[in-house]
Amino acid sequence: MKIIVCCLLLLLSSASLAAIEVNKISLPHPPNGSLVHLSDNKQLAVSGFSQFARWLSLVDLTDYTSRMLPIPDDAQYFNQAKLAGKTGQTLVFLGLGGVSVLSADGSYAQRIISSESIYRVLDKNRLREADFVVDLGSGLSDFLLPDFQHSHLFRQRPDGGFVHYALQLPAQVRSWRSSPDYTPRRHFIADVNADKRPDLLFVADGKFQLFIQQADGSFNPEPVVANWPVGLSTEQEADQRNDAGRSYNGQNIDTLRDVSDIDGDGIVDLVINREQLADALERNNSFRIHFGRISEQGLSFNPEPDTFITTDTSPIDVVIEDFNADGRKDFYIPSTHFGVGTIIRVLLRGSANLDIDFYLLNAQRQYPQKADFRQQATIDVSIGNLRYDMPLFALADTQGSGHKSLFVGEGTEQLKVYQHETKRLFSRRAERFKLTLPRDASRVQVMDVNADGKDDLVLPFDSQEAEQQRNQLHLLIMP
Repeated sequence: MKIIVCCLLLLLSSASLAAIEVNKISLPHPPNGSLVHLSDNKQLAVSGFSQFARWLSLVDLTDYTSRMLPIPDDAQYFNQAKLAGKTGQTLVFLGLGGVSVLSADGSYAQRIISSESIYRVLDKNRLREADFVVDLGSGLSDFLLPDFQHSHLFRQRPDGGFVHYALQLPAQVRSWRSSPDYTPRRHFIADVNADKRPDLLFVADGKFQLFIQQADGSFNPEPVVANWPVGLSTEQEADQRNDAGRSYNGQNIDTLRDVSDIDGDGIVDLVINREQLADALERNNSFRIHFGRISEQGLSFNPEPDTFITTDTSPIDVVIEDFNADGRKDFYIPSTHFGVGTIIRVLLRGSANLDIDFYLLNAQRQYPQKADFRQQATIDVSIGNLRYDMPLFALADTQGSGHKSLFVGEGTEQLKVYQHETKRLFSRRAERFKLTLPRDASRVQVMDVNADGKDDLVLPFDSQEAEQQRNQLHLLIMP
């Protein structure tokens, strides 16, 4: 495909971003689906769709060329995996009949796993990334396919074959609409018994359901219910609907947000999201962290959170990463108020305020009561088109040091960069430069495009952009 390569010189106060290389890649379709980075292969898989068609392209990140790939007829989702006998990563597809890969020349799809899943009817207009590839410590990818009554685990053998375990875990169902809605249960990977082997963790009926990996790599299909004294809401308790006779006022919903090593001690911790409801619009969110510790019984937690973060807004997203390279994970929470004031502002100005709050875990393993840093941005709202356009906001390690810089878009023509500073998370004043940004920057991704140890930005421009940027990828390569 046609490529446009240019170098944008940025006259900034910091020498670290004195020149950013911008590579513009024209695609034969809008990049409005998913981006999957095959880092070992230096490739980027890009999906797109319209009302009547769907597409998939493969971008070479060494010469910035692209080519169209055929999509298997029954494919619904895609991802990348490490398969026995293959170098680097391979694109894999989850379809109505199981998991398949494309042949080397892309002329046909080869089935590697035959299995039914919860996806029984094909959406011919979408192809998106899905989290059906898992890493359970063998060095090869395994696959987790949710069904209505089971989660089917397929463990890959060194010869490329698979061993099947039908984990007894039904899908989550919501039936308050006239037609039921079935949703796969989210999985987490953690060593829950301190035997150095990754295990699978789910939540069902307000309980932690554990599938423990045995010494030979096998899994018992029946879950072990953890006796951790950490409360979670059941599906019935989380179903806050006034037509079921419950008031929103004063209700709490506790859900598992993440299982991750927050404090850097090598033991996983629990992040519980508590929604405190005042009414259908007004609600507060708190993130309650229970630090893990190892006892004779394995992993255990205190019943009360060891530290927590409370927000008075509705989070749009929550990112948990180490922003300042101290080995401890921090919170990055973009949020907005969904109250009457927001509705009036949207009607009058066509925009809503976005607060981006950063909370840092200190050496005493505590988060602050107020955010360590707050940055504001604007969401553009089009009521006539029933559309809202998110501004660009992203964290990127531009130096390869582990310290993150904050990138914030201002409209579609200016990018602001807040560099990391020693005494504070980000600089008070932003470095500004003119740069064309996507109308809706929610699909912008951060990744190391050229494998130099520094984060770069990938900006997708879809078919609704101005004609000169339409159906392009812009790669911002850090110097």
